[in-house]
Amino acid sequence: MPAEPAMPRIATVTLNPALDLTIPLPRLERGRVNRAGAAELRPAGKGVNVSVMLAVLGEASRATGLLGQADLPAFEAFLAPLGIRSDFQPVPGRCRINVKLVETGEGEVTDINPPGPTADDAALAAMLARLDPAPRLAVLSGSLPPGLGPAALATVLARLKAAGSLVVLDSSGPAFDAALAEGPALVKPNRDELSALLGRPLPDRATLLQGARELQARGIGHVVVSAGGEGALFVLPGACLWAKPPAVALTTTVGAGDAMVAGLTAALARGLDPEAMA
Repeated sequence: MPAEPAMPRIATVTLNPALDLTIPLPRLERGRVNRAGAAELRPAGKGVNVSVMLAVLGEASRATGLLGQADLPAFEAFLAPLGIRSDFQPVPGRCRINVKLVETGEGEVTDINPPGPTADDAALAAMLARLDPAPRLAVLSGSLPPGLGPAALATVLARLKAAGSLVVLDSSGPAFDAALAEGPALVKPNRDELSALLGRPLPDRATLLQGARELQARGIGHVVVSAGGEGALFVLPGACLWAKPPAVALTTTVGAGDAMVAGLTAALARGLDPEAMA
């Protein structure tokens, strides 16, 4: 009898996945008929996107979380050819469809994100049971579905940490704030998310650095703050770096944050030093 394949050392956890409907159009004109290009519908959600980018980087992962029962086959069919193990806890109904209106002329993206199917504490507990054995690294990202309060992210993070996982956290709002108290290994807010968390503007590098150090003082070893075209601030154990991206022609920023989280996760998995990580 063939042996079971080894469990990937990385798991992504998406509690509110989606089908992303991306519609390209030259320019969005409100209140008028807009002629668009060919639309694309594909399984997504922040953790799912991270798993896809990890596969591009040569890192195997297990995609977990909560998912509408009716969409399990579509997600499995999408992830399996990429070598990603699909291990979602089903909940009644279908997952949400997030609409992305991409203006090809200016690169602007308008997101329309509905709430998703309702989940409850029993579904969350069943999903947590699927995470046994615990991964070496877990990426906990995205929003919460209806039915789960802000403490749900903290519950998942605490369970993973107690089982020995290093946790990368990428979320926002009250759920992100609550989960920070559990001490993730790495967080990656963008400038606006960090500003909202701290309750003050962070207009320049000096204030951004101060804000990142405040997070690190809460016991978070790796704080990475993305700042769009300006680059990203890395406040790491024993190092503080500013990484500036190469100049490229911008077409869209869709998925940029998730790609960055995947790169950071791969760097942690490979034990890279701070400069190599940045």
